[in-house]
Amino acid sequence: MIIPVCLFLAAVFSISRTGLGASDKISIAVQPLGPVDADALDAVKNGILSAYRVRVEVRTPLPLPRPAYYDKAKRYRAEKLLDFLESLDGCDKIIGLTSADISTTKGSIPDWGIFGLGTMGGRACVVSTFRLGRGNVPRGHFLARLVKVANHELGHTFGLDHCPVKGCLMEDAKGTIRTVDGESGAPCAGCRKKIKGIIIEGPR
Repeated sequence: MIIPVCLFLAAVFSISRTGLGASDKISIAVQPLGPVDADALDAVKNGILSAYRVRVEVRTPLPLPRPAYYDKAKRYRAEKLLDFLESLDGCDKIIGLTSADISTTKGSIPDWGIFGLGTMGGRACVVSTFRLGRGNVPRGHFLARLVKVANHELGHTFGLDHCPVKGCLMEDAKGTIRTVDGESGAPCAGCRKKIKGIIIEGPR
Protein backbone atom coordinates (compact mmCIF):
# COMPACT_ATOMS: atom_id res chain seq x y z
CA MET A 1 0.00 0.00 0.00
CA ILE A 2 1.25 3.52 -0.75
CA ILE A 3 0.44 7.16 -0.21
CA PRO A 4 1.55 9.39 -3.14
CA VAL A 5 3.32 12.60 -2.11
CA CYS A 6 5.15 15.35 -3.98
CA LEU A 7 8.60 14.19 -2.90
CA PHE A 8 9.34 11.75 -5.72
CA LEU A 9 11.96 13.86 -7.51
CA ALA A 10 13.82 14.52 -4.28
CA ALA A 11 13.77 10.81 -3.51
CA VAL A 12 15.11 9.91 -6.96
CA PHE A 13 17.95 12.39 -6.49
CA SER A 14 18.78 11.06 -3.03
CA ILE A 15 18.95 7.42 -4.15
CA SER A 16 20.91 7.99 -7.35
CA ARG A 17 24.19 8.33 -5.50
CA THR A 18 26.75 5.57 -6.04
CA GLY A 19 29.89 4.62 -4.16
CA LEU A 20 28.41 5.55 -0.82
CA GLY A 21 30.81 5.46 2.10
CA ALA A 22 29.66 4.24 5.52
CA SER A 23 29.06 7.78 6.79
CA ASP A 24 27.21 8.76 3.60
CA LYS A 25 24.73 5.88 3.57
CA ILE A 26 21.07 6.66 4.12
CA SER A 27 20.20 6.13 7.77
CA ILE A 28 17.13 4.07 8.58
CA ALA A 29 15.58 3.87 12.04
CA VAL A 30 13.52 0.84 13.00
CA GLN A 31 11.03 2.19 15.52
CA PRO A 32 9.06 -0.35 17.57
CA LEU A 33 5.58 0.91 18.41
CA GLY A 34 4.41 -0.98 21.45
CA PRO A 35 5.88 -4.40 22.32
CA VAL A 36 7.66 -6.16 19.43
CA ASP A 37 9.58 -9.44 19.77
CA ALA A 38 13.36 -9.13 19.69
CA ASP A 39 13.74 -11.73 16.94
CA ALA A 40 11.33 -9.76 14.75
CA LEU A 41 13.38 -6.59 15.24
CA ASP A 42 16.60 -8.46 14.44
CA ALA A 43 15.06 -10.01 11.33
CA VAL A 44 13.90 -6.63 10.02
CA LYS A 45 17.26 -4.99 10.69
CA ASN A 46 19.23 -7.78 9.01
CA GLY A 47 16.71 -8.02 6.18
CA ILE A 48 17.05 -4.32 5.40
CA LEU A 49 20.85 -4.55 5.46
CA SER A 50 20.74 -7.53 3.09
CA ALA A 51 18.70 -5.57 0.54
CA TYR A 52 19.73 -1.92 0.74
CA ARG A 53 23.00 0.02 1.09
CA VAL A 54 22.01 1.81 4.28
CA ARG A 55 22.76 2.17 7.95
CA VAL A 56 20.15 0.75 10.34
CA GLU A 57 19.45 1.63 13.96
CA VAL A 58 16.87 -0.18 16.11
CA ARG A 59 15.35 2.33 18.51
CA THR A 60 13.84 2.02 21.96
CA PRO A 61 10.13 1.14 21.78
CA LEU A 62 7.58 3.94 21.98
CA PRO A 63 3.89 3.60 22.89
CA LEU A 64 1.45 3.53 20.01
CA PRO A 65 0.05 7.05 19.64
CA ARG A 66 -3.45 7.24 21.01
CA PRO A 67 -4.73 9.64 18.28
CA ALA A 68 -4.06 6.88 15.70
CA TYR A 69 -6.45 4.44 17.41
CA TYR A 70 -9.70 3.76 15.59
CA ASP A 71 -12.03 2.69 18.35
CA LYS A 72 -14.79 1.45 16.04
CA ALA A 73 -12.56 -1.24 14.56
CA LYS A 74 -10.23 -1.63 17.56
CA ARG A 75 -7.11 -1.04 15.50
CA TYR A 76 -4.77 1.75 14.41
CA ARG A 77 -4.99 3.96 11.32
CA ALA A 78 -1.80 3.58 9.33
CA GLU A 79 -1.85 7.15 7.95
CA LYS A 80 -1.85 8.56 11.47
CA LEU A 81 0.99 6.27 12.44
CA LEU A 82 2.95 7.63 9.48
CA ASP A 83 2.27 11.18 10.69
CA PHE A 84 3.64 10.22 14.10
CA LEU A 85 6.73 8.57 12.62
CA GLU A 86 7.38 11.62 10.44
CA SER A 87 7.58 13.71 13.61
CA LEU A 88 10.55 11.68 14.88
CA ASP A 89 13.92 13.02 13.80
CA GLY A 90 17.51 11.80 13.74
CA CYS A 91 17.32 9.62 10.62
CA ASP A 92 16.76 9.85 6.87
CA LYS A 93 13.98 7.27 6.84
CA ILE A 94 12.00 5.50 9.53
CA ILE A 95 10.06 2.25 9.61
CA GLY A 96 7.55 1.69 12.37
CA LEU A 97 7.05 -1.89 13.51
CA THR A 98 4.03 -2.94 15.56
CA SER A 99 2.18 -6.09 16.59
CA ALA A 100 -1.11 -4.17 16.57
CA ASP A 101 -3.56 -4.42 13.68
CA ILE A 102 -3.46 -1.46 11.27
CA SER A 103 -5.75 -0.24 8.50
CA THR A 104 -6.21 2.32 5.77
CA THR A 105 -8.88 3.43 3.32
CA LYS A 106 -8.90 1.39 0.10
CA GLY A 107 -11.25 2.51 -2.67
CA SER A 108 -14.78 2.37 -1.33
CA ILE A 109 -13.69 0.46 1.80
CA PRO A 110 -13.14 3.00 4.59
CA ASP A 111 -11.22 0.67 6.92
CA TRP A 112 -9.16 -2.03 5.17
CA GLY A 113 -6.77 -4.12 7.27
CA ILE A 114 -3.24 -4.14 5.86
CA PHE A 115 0.25 -5.57 6.35
CA GLY A 116 1.97 -2.21 5.94
CA LEU A 117 1.90 1.25 4.41
CA GLY A 118 4.63 3.47 3.00
CA THR A 119 4.77 7.04 1.74
CA MET A 120 5.80 7.11 -1.92
CA GLY A 121 9.15 8.89 -2.18
CA GLY A 122 8.78 10.00 1.42
CA ARG A 123 10.39 9.28 4.73
CA ALA A 124 8.16 6.95 6.74
CA CYS A 125 6.55 3.54 6.49
CA VAL A 126 4.89 1.22 8.98
CA VAL A 127 4.53 -2.56 9.14
CA SER A 128 2.26 -4.67 11.32
CA THR A 129 2.99 -8.27 12.30
CA PHE A 130 -0.67 -8.81 13.19
CA ARG A 131 -1.68 -10.55 9.92
CA LEU A 132 1.65 -12.15 9.01
CA GLY A 133 1.18 -15.32 11.07
CA ARG A 134 -1.83 -16.47 9.07
CA GLY A 135 -1.86 -20.17 8.35
CA ASN A 136 -0.15 -21.01 11.65
CA VAL A 137 3.20 -20.99 9.85
CA PRO A 138 6.55 -21.80 11.49
CA ARG A 139 8.39 -18.88 13.08
CA GLY A 140 10.98 -18.76 10.31
CA HIS A 141 8.25 -18.46 7.68
CA PHE A 142 6.62 -15.66 9.65
CA LEU A 143 9.91 -13.76 9.89
CA ALA A 144 10.53 -14.20 6.17
CA ARG A 145 7.13 -12.64 5.47
CA LEU A 146 7.94 -9.79 7.82
CA VAL A 147 11.23 -9.01 6.06
CA LYS A 148 9.52 -9.01 2.65
CA VAL A 149 6.82 -6.60 3.80
CA ALA A 150 9.35 -4.33 5.53
CA ASN A 151 11.57 -4.12 2.44
CA HIS A 152 8.50 -3.63 0.24
CA GLU A 153 7.30 -0.64 2.25
CA LEU A 154 10.81 0.81 2.36
CA GLY A 155 10.87 0.41 -1.41
CA HIS A 156 7.92 2.80 -1.60
CA THR A 157 9.86 5.40 0.40
CA PHE A 158 12.67 5.04 -2.15
CA GLY A 159 10.21 5.89 -4.92
CA LEU A 160 9.20 2.42 -6.12
CA ASP A 161 5.54 1.95 -7.03
CA HIS A 162 3.76 -1.39 -7.15
CA CYS A 163 5.22 -3.60 -9.86
CA PRO A 164 3.30 -5.84 -12.32
CA VAL A 165 6.14 -8.38 -12.47
CA LYS A 166 5.06 -11.53 -10.66
CA GLY A 167 7.38 -12.41 -7.79
CA CYS A 168 8.95 -8.95 -7.57
CA LEU A 169 9.37 -7.57 -4.07
CA MET A 170 7.22 -4.62 -5.12
CA GLU A 171 4.29 -6.72 -6.37
CA ASP A 172 1.00 -5.52 -4.89
CA ALA A 173 -0.08 -8.02 -2.21
CA LYS A 174 -3.74 -7.01 -2.74
CA GLY A 175 -4.55 -8.00 0.80
CA THR A 176 -3.54 -11.64 0.51
CA ILE A 177 -0.66 -13.32 2.29
CA ARG A 178 -0.31 -15.75 -0.65
CA THR A 179 1.16 -12.92 -2.72
CA VAL A 180 3.75 -12.18 -0.03
CA ASP A 181 4.67 -15.87 0.11
CA GLY A 182 5.06 -15.92 -3.67
CA GLU A 183 7.38 -12.93 -3.79
CA SER A 184 11.08 -13.61 -4.27
CA GLY A 185 12.10 -11.12 -1.59
CA ALA A 186 14.07 -9.13 -4.17
CA PRO A 187 13.08 -6.44 -6.68
CA CYS A 188 12.91 -7.35 -10.36
CA ALA A 189 15.49 -6.01 -12.81
CA GLY A 190 13.33 -3.01 -13.67
CA CYS A 191 12.83 -1.99 -10.06
CA ARG A 192 16.51 -2.57 -9.28
CA LYS A 193 17.46 -0.20 -12.09
CA LYS A 194 15.27 2.53 -10.65
CA ILE A 195 17.11 2.48 -7.32
CA LYS A 196 20.60 1.67 -8.52
CA GLY A 197 23.07 2.85 -5.92
CA ILE A 198 20.82 2.06 -2.96
CA ILE A 199 19.90 -1.55 -3.77
CA ILE A 200 22.56 -4.18 -3.14
CA GLU A 201 23.61 -5.67 -6.46
CA GLY A 202 24.25 -9.29 -7.27
CA PRO A 203 22.13 -12.40 -7.86
CA ARG A 204 19.06 -12.47 -5.63
